[in-house]
Amino acid sequence: MVLECIVRDIVKFERDKLAKWYATQHLKTDPGVVSVHYLPKNAGEREIRFIEVNKLIADRFTEVLEPIDFGVDMGKQTEHRLLVLDVTPKQWVKIQNQELSIPNSWSLEQEQVFPPSRIRSVK
Repeated sequence: MVLECIVRDIVKFERDKLAKWYATQHLKTDPGVVSVHYLPKNAGEREIRFIEVNKLIADRFTEVLEPIDFGVDMGKQTEHRLLVLDVTPKQWVKIQNQELSIPNSWSLEQEQVFPPSRIRSVK
């Protein structure tokens, strides 16, 4: 029990810092990503939620939007989930106007936006 507590303290999960790092990587490597919207409200203890606006994917207005779950470091002390919901610019407008639903328990409250201009211009 004591060892478990020590290990838990050593492997601290810093969600906001990790989210910024993931957003930076996605914006650097995917030319279609227009912006990354980090949604920390209601996220699980070791979970990062993104809506990525991507101009290179097809619009899907008839399907329920579902995020991709990238389980990271599964089975290790650094285990966490990165959930990414890819949407088009048109879908993003519909989400903002509450005409298109995002997954249950996701919220745009406390949203943090990582636009590519802030990330890609850094050398």
